[in-house]
Amino acid sequence: MFDMDAMREAFFVVFALDTALYIMIGVIVGISVGAIPGLAHSLPIALVLPFSFVLPIHQTMGLLIGTYKGGTYGGSITAISFGTPGTSGAAATVADGYGLTKLGKGKKALEMGLYASVTGDTLSDLALIFLVVPIGMMAPRFGPAELSALYFLALSLVIVFSTENPGKGILAAGVGFFLAIIGRDILTGGLRFTFGVRYLEAGFPLVPLLIGFFAVPEIIKKIKEVIERPDDSGVIGEAAEKLLKLKEEGLTLKEFLASWRGLGLGTIIGTLLGALPGPGATLCSYTAYSVTSQFSKDVNYGKGALEGVATAEAANNATCGATFIPLLTFGIPGSSIAALLMAALIMQGIPLGPRVVVDHTVVVYTLFLLLLLANPFNLLFGKILIPVYSKLTRIPAAILWPVITLVLVIGTYALNNRPFDIVICLIAGVIGYFFKWFKLPDGPLVLSFLVTPLFEANFRQALTISRGDFTYFFTSGISQVLWIVTLATIILFVRKRRKTDADISGN
Repeated sequence: MFDMDAMREAFFVVFALDTALYIMIGVIVGISVGAIPGLAHSLPIALVLPFSFVLPIHQTMGLLIGTYKGGTYGGSITAISFGTPGTSGAAATVADGYGLTKLGKGKKALEMGLYASVTGDTLSDLALIFLVVPIGMMAPRFGPAELSALYFLALSLVIVFSTENPGKGILAAGVGFFLAIIGRDILTGGLRFTFGVRYLEAGFPLVPLLIGFFAVPEIIKKIKEVIERPDDSGVIGEAAEKLLKLKEEGLTLKEFLASWRGLGLGTIIGTLLGALPGPGATLCSYTAYSVTSQFSKDVNYGKGALEGVATAEAANNATCGATFIPLLTFGIPGSSIAALLMAALIMQGIPLGPRVVVDHTVVVYTLFLLLLLANPFNLLFGKILIPVYSKLTRIPAAILWPVITLVLVIGTYALNNRPFDIVICLIAGVIGYFFKWFKLPDGPLVLSFLVTPLFEANFRQALTISRGDFTYFFTSGISQVLWIVTLATIILFVRKRRKTDADISGN
């Protein structure tokens, strides 16, 4: 039941100058760190966490939530400007975002990324406020069998929707699967495919993989252009630079509204998947991106479409509000960042669980208002920083790309202080180069790498519970629905493929 007195108290606490100042600081720090490849935006949240001991809860959570939202958006800046995602959640933004930059529409892409991020984030926050109890009650019903079906569905969506050639999608997913199982077996502890390398016992790290896979091939390409054409001063080439000068205008309202499918699907999928433990922003954005590809009417989708940027960024940022749903209702953090936010609340003496809304109503309402208030700050400072980042493409390539290379090396090393992570980055770069050479889709690799450990853990746990009985995966209503949707998705794709082939043959 809505408590007006508690809302009034929370309102005066949140809409105070000191709270706004901490949110502002958090957003600026989050955007800045999120825009640096290799420095995950969980880092500043972890560094800010000790302030929970000395700051009141509204200031602490304002600082943390501002950093969280700013960092989630900030990863799209370098993804769009240089084809290098600042955070793993922005990886799905690269194809269309960087494609638009190469077409001279980088400013439009940056603005679409910002507006879509804020839109998806705000709608997700509203879903949290109004649906926290009904959606939260669904989370515990996802056991090992249901989560196995969910992850299999997500992987199927990306494989069949990411490319016109499903064989390439399966091959790309297979590479991601192999990289994901490197390291120790999750149940037995035995070593798998480490080839005697001690550093691989902990597995193939995500951030160096993403940085190398997306950034290294592009860096090699750009440095090669600098060597071959030292007189070219532009980062994206002389022809594209002329095009950039002709199309300097920003995003129009008509263009933004034209991407309503991507915004809607991205927000819905990001909110629903983000409310479950495990999926995270990267899986949500790739899943939404793949689903939208089947409904988009833009022929440039996947090559340089505003709707692609809108979808990926709306889904990516929709997880910010959704991750609080299982956190507040059942004390289950859905991601590593949610775990840090949970630690801050616990240090403030807030026991999370089903009774938190009743026992700490003012605190819960304060969190709701902080989530909503952080969005205008994200919009404001994102807008202020866009002109700075849109002009980075004018910096001479002979200066910019060596600097980017240095930042990537430092960021990759600083993540775990391991020199071997740089080797991993280079190996991933070689893989990325071959993917571009053979025109393989990157989505299945990234998603397969993320989903495989989660799928394996839940799949093997389910088999342990059922003592090897595979019918256990189809016993609950939720898992049955997920398997039916998976089958329907594959049938839909096959029918669409046959129709396309028939049309081509008829012509």
